[in-house]
Amino acid sequence: MDAREKVIAWLNDAYAMEQALEETLVRHAKDAEDDPEVRSRIEQHVQETRRQAQTVEGCIEALGGSVSGAKSAFGSMFGAMQGMANRPMGDTMLKNALADYAAEHFEIACYRALIDACQSIGEDDVASRLTVILQEEEAMARFLEEKLPGAVAGALADAG
Repeated sequence: MDAREKVIAWLNDAYAMEQALEETLVRHAKDAEDDPEVRSRIEQHVQETRRQAQTVEGCIEALGGSVSGAKSAFGSMFGAMQGMANRPMGDTMLKNALADYAAEHFEIACYRALIDACQSIGEDDVASRLTVILQEEEAMARFLEEKLPGAVAGALADAG
């Protein structure tokens, strides 16, 4: 496997990751029904995530690859990680916030690596498209970080 093929494989992992996270974010938006600001921001990120998957698919095609139909290890890992946060308890919002915060930082690391990889094989246009995604992921991570203290306080208040 040459460098270009590796980048295509990694982009396929990113595509599967975005698809797995979209499902989780939809559930987390429903869980946030009592917090309109959080729900609205998660719903916005669901739309961003859908666009990101389309962008990644376009990047794969631009490199001469095609989207893999198989669910990647990344997608499976995210499904398992996000599932643990969805158990019905008084601290669901906190667990969702922790899982989402971790997922955003994993995505940030993945996109930084992909940008570097694309630049190293001379695919600056693809790297530019991925930089837009990186900026969206960083913005969502900042939002979640700002909301984390409130989620902690809410979980403690629910504990009575």
